[in-house]
Amino acid sequence: MRTFFSGLLTVVAMVAIVLAFPSLWVKERLVDSEGFVTTITPMAQNEQVQDYLASQIAEEAAEQVGIPATSAVVEPAARAYTHSDQFEADFVDVVSQQHAFLFDQAPAGSDTTTMQLDITDMVNRVIEQTGVDARVSGPILVPLSGSSGSGLEAGRYHEVGQQITAMAYLSLVVAVVAGLLALLIARRRSTVLAWLGVGVVASAVFAWAVAMFFADRAKDEVEAAEEGGREVSAVIIDGAATDLQDLALIVGAVGCGVVVLGIVGRLVVGRR
Repeated sequence: MRTFFSGLLTVVAMVAIVLAFPSLWVKERLVDSEGFVTTITPMAQNEQVQDYLASQIAEEAAEQVGIPATSAVVEPAARAYTHSDQFEADFVDVVSQQHAFLFDQAPAGSDTTTMQLDITDMVNRVIEQTGVDARVSGPILVPLSGSSGSGLEAGRYHEVGQQITAMAYLSLVVAVVAGLLALLIARRRSTVLAWLGVGVVASAVFAWAVAMFFADRAKDEVEAAEEGGREVSAVIIDGAATDLQDLALIVGAVGCGVVVLGIVGRLVVGRR
């Protein structure tokens, strides 16, 4: 009977482990606003992101102050800004806007069909660098997705985010409790440990697949955007997916270590 209950608890723990890792990553790195910013902020160093926003900022700054966008003043100032430390700080603010757009409930009467970047502060910084005495009140919005419901709508992931958070916590608790109980009542604890390690490896594989699915799905949703915005969105999406895949490799390696530890323990106990 002990063997039966231990085996049952081991299976439950393995299933919970498979769900726990990717759902915890989504909760901590995407649903949580601070985690989302941490995940996306390194994209500020990406050349495609810098060039796209420099182009948009230069165009808007030139329009606001009434000078050509190809001016020898505006474009260099915009490119210098996007390669500065200040740009990364402003990019964090912009990323926070996007998180609120996707995960908060959409305000009544707002545009819920198009995800946009508000680059008003960025434009004002570049205008200031050109020496022109002007300031834009804004908002200056740059679309990152298509319109008419073809892209990422406001509040689209509000309920999904809550559901994933609940699943993350529940699966973690079940994995820990079931795993510990399985080890406590098992006759061969090393065997249970090895199977729990298999569950960790399976969780890493599942997380890798989730990252690929997430990337493909998200890119499909911004397919209707204009080329520059679509490319920037792809960079951000790939960055988030890569973060999960890198962590999955680490978790998979840990799982393999647990499997080996369980097998070695079983061999040692068997010899005794």
